[in-house]
Amino acid sequence: MEDLSALNALYRPGPLDGGMVEEFIQRHRGLKTVRYLVPEMKEILSNTFGVLVYQEQIMQLAQKLAGYTLSEADLMRRAMGKKKRDEMALHQEKFVNGAVERGIKKEKAEKIFSLMDKFSDYGFPRSHAVAYAYVAFQTAYLKAHYPEHFYAAVLTSEAQDAAKVFKYSKELRTQGIKLLPPDVNESFLGFTPLSGAIRYGLAAIKGLGNSAVNSVIEARKTGPFKSFFDFAERLGHGTLNKRTLEGLVGAGAFDSLKSDPRELHEWRGALASSIDAALSMAQRARRERLQGQNGLFGSSADEFNDQPVGTGVPWTRSQLLLAEKAALGFYVTDHPLRGYVDLLQTLKAVKSVELPNLTSGGRISIGGIIGDLQSRTTKKGDRFALLRLEDEAGGTKCVLWPETYRKYSVLVANELPVLISGKLELSEDNPPSVIVDQVQSLDEMEKSKEMLVLEVPKSDDPAGLFDSILHLINTNPGSCDVALETQVDTDLLVRVRVNSSLRVERSEKFASSLRELGCVLRIEKMGLASAARGV
Repeated sequence: MEDLSALNALYRPGPLDGGMVEEFIQRHRGLKTVRYLVPEMKEILSNTFGVLVYQEQIMQLAQKLAGYTLSEADLMRRAMGKKKRDEMALHQEKFVNGAVERGIKKEKAEKIFSLMDKFSDYGFPRSHAVAYAYVAFQTAYLKAHYPEHFYAAVLTSEAQDAAKVFKYSKELRTQGIKLLPPDVNESFLGFTPLSGAIRYGLAAIKGLGNSAVNSVIEARKTGPFKSFFDFAERLGHGTLNKRTLEGLVGAGAFDSLKSDPRELHEWRGALASSIDAALSMAQRARRERLQGQNGLFGSSADEFNDQPVGTGVPWTRSQLLLAEKAALGFYVTDHPLRGYVDLLQTLKAVKSVELPNLTSGGRISIGGIIGDLQSRTTKKGDRFALLRLEDEAGGTKCVLWPETYRKYSVLVANELPVLISGKLELSEDNPPSVIVDQVQSLDEMEKSKEMLVLEVPKSDDPAGLFDSILHLINTNPGSCDVALETQVDTDLLVRVRVNSSLRVERSEKFASSLRELGCVLRIEKMGLASAARGV
């Protein structure tokens, strides 16, 4: 016979416990012996190896062991499932008394009732269990053998929840499957499975409704879009507006139309600058069609297909990523934190995914991009801040109480890369959070690792040249150390480290002013420890 401690270990409360499943598997494989508290239980539980699996088994036990009618057994099952304690107390007394009347010892009757009560946290009707098992088998098979199709379906069902899309995008990377940005010539309403990749669905772009997506799909039935201007011309009147095009550009939906060697961020910036021109040309083309006019030297289609995208104002890499996040809810092409990987490793910063394995109350440092910043007020009227710090693995809730917020408010803004230090708080009911006591700019820390080396040419007036260089250093204060180099003769190069109190900002303005003096600016990376010591 199994004792009560073994049963309690088997059926600990909580749907994620897993004890019942593990026990079932071990008994099924013959690794554990199947035993019953009383012989009468065997007839009901033998097909599940003595483990309570189905709600019907509770009802059968109540009928067989305690003399319940079918309707009374169903009432007990419902009381257990809904945790109605008053009703459960009445049923416990009724069950135990009924079992004792049928020759079962009171102690064992109480154990059996306790076992059924704990089981009710997990139990399913048999019909539900069979249906769930069948669906679980199908999805497991699809995930194992057709992962692109499986994840495309999952992502489509969660397309409007950016947090879940981000979560599944991380899973895709571990499976070696690429998540490609949306494409006006390939994407459909939902996510599209490809070989070794999944194409983002157009409906997941913020501000792009289903009617606009359907118009895109309908328009390309006559052939793929050949250019940005061709796309603008072929979309029907009323479907296209500036906001729609901004979302498509930001999401990277026109990247496949790029036919020149420009970098991706330059291309998207040029597209964004061409939106007004594209809309104007599309409106003119519609007017001409309505008036029955054609171009003198060619068709309107030829004009739009051949229209080049102007240079416009190129985006920076940071602008490209911000536009992606605005359009899709997270970064697809890259992550803005990737440029700080080496720095964060040097600083021994933890990742968000590691937090649950650390000790609650310990002090940690974690790097990330600030998001979801909310400024709030305490009952005393003091301002504090809540934010989500996002790294490549996920996000962490951070709290800056008034004193800390006052001290670091200039560094706390959405989309800024920072290193946050503070006390880690862990609980069973909530995700990890950090009570912040220090905020540092990753940009400033990265710059502090750089030394600007000024190659100083020979001069007829060296004193005047060095005075001019010193003036430039004084008028461009920053966080970078400076060294001066000059070639004394063929075999002798002299380097002098400028006093650590004279640091400069690395900028094009500073470099341009140096070039006017005949100096060449070179950037050298320093070890973080050296940068901190100023040596």
